[in-house]
Amino acid sequence: MKNYRLFNFIAIALAAFFLTSCLKDNDDQPIPAALLTMVNGYTDANAVIYFADGGSLQNPNYPLGFKSYAQIGLFTGARKITVSAEYNTKLTDTTVTIKDSTIYTSFLFGTKSKPVQMITTDRINKDIKNTESGLRFFNLAEGTDLVSLKIGDQASPSEWTNRAQETQNSASAHQGFIAQKSGTFTVTARDKAGKTIATRSDIKLVEGYYYSLILIGKANDEKKPLYIGLVAQAAN
Repeated sequence: MKNYRLFNFIAIALAAFFLTSCLKDNDDQPIPAALLTMVNGYTDANAVIYFADGGSLQNPNYPLGFKSYAQIGLFTGARKITVSAEYNTKLTDTTVTIKDSTIYTSFLFGTKSKPVQMITTDRINKDIKNTESGLRFFNLAEGTDLVSLKIGDQASPSEWTNRAQETQNSASAHQGFIAQKSGTFTVTARDKAGKTIATRSDIKLVEGYYYSLILIGKANDEKKPLYIGLVAQAAN
């Protein structure tokens, strides 16, 4: 855990550095800043662009592709986080109070008729040992029933059982990380009848690191089938 806490400190320090204003030498003060991870699980566009209060958080020439994630520093205060799809089609607007030295993740998912953005606050779990990994699960997929996630031959934790597609309320309720044995595993998603709907092998969980497992995509869709994604998370 010590190594990952150091990573978190460096991430926040870098965010503060890039957001520091150009003042006189004797007036240099780092501006309070936070870190935002942006995760794109939105199925009805090839890529999206994030904005904060109208200013782009990404180079418009390099939008965030489906199945991708990225990190950016943010100023503190009440910030309107907007996400647009290709051709400047606005998908979501969410106003959130950004606090200093805090880490957040925005998960974008849904469809053109119902795009969804949920935002989590990412905190360490002090009960997780140095030899373990921190893990959480979100069901962001379309056309799925209640989903349970299983790692290797272990039983599904209660927190990962019968999960409907997420809302902001369910995301907030499940944003905490739970302890997981580190190592390399096959991860399986099953519906309420116990049928396997997605599998991903060779998922590596490193000691002291935190992750989100996300189910994205559309059931019975050839272009964007159900997929288990792994997001490396900062937390503090």
